[in-house]
Amino acid sequence: LLARRSRSGSTRDLLSPSIGSTLQSGGDSSSSPTHAHAHGEKKEDACFCIARLIYQSRFCLVLAWLAITVVSAPFAWALVLRMAPMTKTPPPGTESSAAMALFESHFSGLAILRKEMVVISCKQTPPCTSADTVMAHGLVQRLQDMVKRFDVDNPDTVVQIDTYFEFSSHHQIGNAKRLFMSQDGKSILMQWVWRVPPKMRGKAEAFCTEVNSEIAFYNAYSGEDGLQAAATGIVFLDHAMKETLIEEIPVHEIATIWLPFLILAAALRSGRMLLLALIPMPIEICTAFGFMYFVSLSTPVVMFAVMMMLMLMISLSFDYALFTLTRYAEERSAGADVEQAILAVISQSGRVVVLSGVVLIISWGAMLGLPVPFSGFSVAAGSMILVCVVVQLTFTPSLLAILPFLGAPKAERPAGAGDSADDVDALEQPRADPARLLDEPMEKAKPHMQGAYFWLGSHLTRMPWNLALPILVFYVMSPLTVRMGSNFDLYKFRFKMGHSYQLTMPRIANEWHTMLMIQREFPTVSGNLMPMMIMMTGHSNNATYQSPVDGQALDVATQSAFDANCQMADALIAATKDKPWAIEESSMTSATFHGSDDTTGKVKCIHVWQLDLLRKNWFSEHLFLSHTSKHAQQLWDQLISAHKHAMLTFVFPKLDPFSPGAFSLVTDVRAALDKETEILRRTFPGITFLTFSPGSVLLDLIDVTSGKLPVCFVICALVCLLLIAFWFGSALIPFKLVLTVVVPITWTYGAGLYVYEDGCLNFLNFPGLATTGDAGIDWTVPMFTLTFMMGLALDYEIFLFERVREFREEGFGDRESIQLGLAATGGTISSAGLIMALTFMAQLLGSMPVTNQIGFILVFSIVVDTFVVRSILVPAMLSLAPWANYWPCQMPPVCYTWLPGSTTSPQVKRSKYAKYEDEEDDDDDEEERDGRLEAVPGGAAGQGGRVRRQLPKASWQDTPELQELRPPQRRGSDTLEPEDGGDGGTFD
Repeated sequence: LLARRSRSGSTRDLLSPSIGSTLQSGGDSSSSPTHAHAHGEKKEDACFCIARLIYQSRFCLVLAWLAITVVSAPFAWALVLRMAPMTKTPPPGTESSAAMALFESHFSGLAILRKEMVVISCKQTPPCTSADTVMAHGLVQRLQDMVKRFDVDNPDTVVQIDTYFEFSSHHQIGNAKRLFMSQDGKSILMQWVWRVPPKMRGKAEAFCTEVNSEIAFYNAYSGEDGLQAAATGIVFLDHAMKETLIEEIPVHEIATIWLPFLILAAALRSGRMLLLALIPMPIEICTAFGFMYFVSLSTPVVMFAVMMMLMLMISLSFDYALFTLTRYAEERSAGADVEQAILAVISQSGRVVVLSGVVLIISWGAMLGLPVPFSGFSVAAGSMILVCVVVQLTFTPSLLAILPFLGAPKAERPAGAGDSADDVDALEQPRADPARLLDEPMEKAKPHMQGAYFWLGSHLTRMPWNLALPILVFYVMSPLTVRMGSNFDLYKFRFKMGHSYQLTMPRIANEWHTMLMIQREFPTVSGNLMPMMIMMTGHSNNATYQSPVDGQALDVATQSAFDANCQMADALIAATKDKPWAIEESSMTSATFHGSDDTTGKVKCIHVWQLDLLRKNWFSEHLFLSHTSKHAQQLWDQLISAHKHAMLTFVFPKLDPFSPGAFSLVTDVRAALDKETEILRRTFPGITFLTFSPGSVLLDLIDVTSGKLPVCFVICALVCLLLIAFWFGSALIPFKLVLTVVVPITWTYGAGLYVYEDGCLNFLNFPGLATTGDAGIDWTVPMFTLTFMMGLALDYEIFLFERVREFREEGFGDRESIQLGLAATGGTISSAGLIMALTFMAQLLGSMPVTNQIGFILVFSIVVDTFVVRSILVPAMLSLAPWANYWPCQMPPVCYTWLPGSTTSPQVKRSKYAKYEDEEDDDDDEEERDGRLEAVPGGAAGQGGRVRRQLPKASWQDTPELQELRPPQRRGSDTLEPEDGGDGGTFD
């Protein structure tokens, strides 16, 4: 990365050692020509030698990449099967993290418990009036046998199985069977709880597939007036999400990929080069995915990470292929042979690709400062970008060198041109035409001096347009910035985004709709998949509490502990009363109370001796209440720890576990528990109440990540801008680019909030652009997009500024360099931006709201950055105080100007032969100078069709060598005027 090639496009680098060094030194005999040329070669040795090495190793590189692809393919597919759902691990140092550790110390495996359900309901009513039928009983029995067989094959996996028919056949539990029947009696429920650690996830998902197959078989043979069954649960929902991503991404990519293909084909103008751009894609996919499989063995790789890897790989593969292959075609059109063109592509365009990849890797690397699973996502994106860069700079050029017919054909060189750009011997001949060599930058620039972007550049760099247009753009976009600001807490420096379980579920998934139906129709105790857990313990900070009275650990299996737990339940009911997330006695399960007292309105506390009598009495177990005794013992084993030092209470709120209401419930419960802990410690010193739930974990995860993300973004931006400053040797260019990077990001999020929170596009009735309830933008969207948008914005600006600086170093004026840079990169960057935007547009067609939002944010950002920021803001900003674009570097004297008011920047170093110009009389006309005005085809020079070419007269007299090569004086024909005498005409 530190290797800096010399600006080989500059005319002086194409001269012979003697001529080049003399012109650069201004004829100072104290400067050694050989030393000057050697220094120039030294600067380009690194990149050029790497390019030469790649070319010489082309056969080995192609075979190596093909072998790596074959080896990586099985691991790539294994990663797809292994990818995890969006894991929600409590961040270290948070309340939920401490609670989880304490919960695990008393109830091992609690965090890996999962609940699955199967509902059997009537298809049509009437004639179906009840789901309690023989056919339903038969299906439940088969599913129950399948679950038990799975437990036999995987011991200690299934914890509990409950069915409607198990309760309906016994009178001992009273109305317990109503927990497994819907309110209208037309649906019944079966459920089981099992342990699913990460290593068992694959087997659990395979079992869920078997259950779905059994249910599908049952539904297929059930009549129209019969019953239908459906399954849902944590594992079922995660599996549905994975299957949806696997099925939808290829389908939608195939449905939209033809658009990027057309754009790429139009930009390359060759079907063979299009094929060359597509060949590296499977190599990049297999290699990056295969590498990430081994990463997934130590850290979870979530489904969204794999999806983003695929999208990013496709878009970057197209973009980098476009950058390199268009440069290859440009070199070939200039007459270079295959080897020369490939060396130029690797050593020159490769620099831009490498810098782009480094910036993007740094951008994604900022996510390493975020909690799991975002750190794994950072590794996934970084590995993919690295693979794309390496493949595009090693495999593609090597394949092109082996099969040159895939690339652009060679064009005839202009008369008098040398055979090779690096053929120094040809340039050292005394008969070489210095005028032609010195005018070569203009020859190279002429193809870019036409078209819409060249015309746009002439106006964007002119005062007052270069000041008025940016102000106008910022003013027009300001409502988007204001809208984004309403969801950003500047005082706390963090985002305020939405959160909902519905945002992460496919709209078309039957499992999701089944879960919603169960939550509506069944009691909350049985219909809730993600309960809130509350633990009472005498352990504080994972240390056993010793009672100061009896010196023993707290025993929760006492009547005083039961009464304390009942008091806690009453406090929770009172704290949430009359709120949308109110807790009732019927929404809690505990070993210490059952039902409510009609007189006091409080929970009806159970006596310990009554529960012991029901669980342990021989008559209850074997004669009178055998079924009730069995379930009471199961409840005791689940809710009381083995050493009786902790007790659980389950709360089943009837709301989305990740909704804002769930977060408010967690906040209220935590406050109530802290208050009760303080009160009860007067009686039970050291007693502690803690809560743990998916909602509490997500609450803490969002709080930590939303606070760290802006900090990571600032650090990432500083690192990237410092890298750019170092790369280009310009200390002030980052200050110009920061406004064109940071402010447009606020436009993107403001537009996203208008669409997905305010519903501005709901009238389109397009699901991908519609709101999802009142959830707004999911909190993960900024995590996945913020740093990427910054890297992408800098990527295109680097590509533009690289060409601007190249033209400036070749002697063009400040404004002219910006105009040529915009014209030279306009088509390529526009095509690359469209390709990337269309690639991510496939996410808008999916059925998952969160992927729709990510797709919209990225597409909007890419389009704005491509057609507003890079096309208008960046050129205008660069033309303001242009000396700041290069300071403290010193640019060569200006040799080519044609725009009105174009002058050399005040910071440009004047050459030694500039003193001869100062000595000339002011009244000397241009015909007296040793130089010429060059004609630009079609009036591309812009104003007046003039190109001012400055060559100091005295410089040809500095040395005997140059005096021999001095071209004949041409008077009377130095100034070429348009035939029609107007602006922008043609020339003789």
